[in-house]
Amino acid sequence: MSDVLPQADRLDEAVLAVPGVDTLFPAAPLIATAITTAVDALTRRAPSANSVLVAHETAGLSVAVKIGVTDGYPATEVCRRVHDAIVEHLREYEEQEIAEVAVTVARIG
Repeated sequence: MSDVLPQADRLDEAVLAVPGVDTLFPAAPLIATAITTAVDALTRRAPSANSVLVAHETAGLSVAVKIGVTDGYPATEVCRRVHDAIVEHLREYEEQEIAEVAVTVARIG
């Protein structure tokens, strides 16, 4: 997943607005996050702020997000709401099919 779409920066906000979501974690593997951070520092470009990864795949858009769920909220329901918020947001800005939305719970409570 490499092609970050221009509207993806607002996906972070859309996900954080979902009741029960209290944190976004980098969805990229740790090594990719470390490399990106190092390249950002070396090239003096603005740090990559997106925690929600969106990429163009042959079957359509592929989305990955890793969240923290607030204690007292059912993780399954929060994940479904996050999925729906992402799909709704992307449909406003993208004409391409959405092939996959992967929501991972990294922490509860």
